Amino acid sequence: MREIAPDVFHIPLTPRNGVNAYLIGDVLVDTGLPTSAGTLKKAAQQKGVKTIALTHAHGDHGGSARKLRDELGLQVWVGAKDREATESGKAVKKDPFNAPVIDTISGVLGNFKPVPVDRVLSESDELAAGFTVLDTPGHSPGHVSFWRAEDKVLICGDVFFNMHILTTIPGLRQPPGPFTFNPKENRDSERKLADLRPSVVGFGHGPVIQGGAATKLSEFVAELPA
Repeated sequence: MREIAPDVFHIPLTPRNGVNAYLIGDVLVDTGLPTSAGTLKKAAQQKGVKTIALTHAHGDHGGSARKLRDELGLQVWVGAKDREATESGKAVKKDPFNAPVIDTISGVLGNFKPVPVDRVLSESDELAAGFTVLDTPGHSPGHVSFWRAEDKVLICGDVFFNMHILTTIPGLRQPPGPFTFNPKENRDSERKLADLRPSVVGFGHGPVIQGGAATKLSEFVAELPA
């Protein structure tokens, strides 16, 4: 666990920052895979965490949410349009990955134990430690990011990947197509976040960017298709 900004900690859950979680004040952002529960439970108890806020309802972000909620009594917050997926444990998939048989295969990676939602999040809602919610749909219907304007710190979930999913080599990339519900909408969300000119960016996958973040995001979105 490493502090990347005041009251903001990065928790790498797999080697080479393959899956990440964050602490923002007393809020745990994302819960990784089911195997991440032990690491996150220790961090949550150490920092007095009261709430889980999911950037989106995919199994590598909500995988430990049910266990942590049950064992620590934490509330679970998620974007309004991801509530149904969180409470069913079934990630929303685009065609053809929602078809029979294919859905079963893709569900192994995307689904997770269903968990009740205590609060839905929408644009401008307050989170903790000076952060507010940004609606950033596309990768999932209700994907949200967390932004602190005071020092321009951004936690963006899977709007961007900052690694190659197979090689784990760092670098900004689109999130994987099979698990991105609406790629065009996600590109719009990428432009929205780049326009904020963040100084620090934390990703669901890949290393945190703490130097030159604004330039890197701006150069990336400049190459996006419409």
